[in-house]
Amino acid sequence: MGKLTRRALLGTAAVGAFGLAAYGGGRVACSFVPRNHPDFFSLLDIPPDGAVARRIGEGALAEASLSSDFDGLAAAMKLRPLIAEAVATDCPTTRRQLVQDQCAADFAEGRCVVIDGWVLSETEASLCAAKLLRPSLI
Repeated sequence: MGKLTRRALLGTAAVGAFGLAAYGGGRVACSFVPRNHPDFFSLLDIPPDGAVARRIGEGALAEASLSSDFDGLAAAMKLRPLIAEAVATDCPTTRRQLVQDQCAADFAEGRCVVIDGWVLSETEASLCAAKLLRPSLI
């Protein structure tokens, strides 16, 4: 094995620094790229709309675990503690966070449904079903 020289060490350090700078630069550049995060699931005052939400709502209504009438679905949603708190708050940011926390709690507690290959929390599926049952929510 050859002797380590200052030139070899500096070259190795330069290659490592260049790689680190390229990786960091890529991370910074990618932070400005819009992501597809479906926040429409987390809004109680603006329920989801669109073809995907309708398809999820239809699939959720076909599931036996969810109520097929709007009033029953709304009553079941209000039994969840974070949803009840979200309905009572006026701040949209707090409401969004509470609904997202309820969706996370659904996953943690195993309250999930599979619709068209999507694994969704019961809260997400219920919001889509509610929009399908009562289109005038928006």
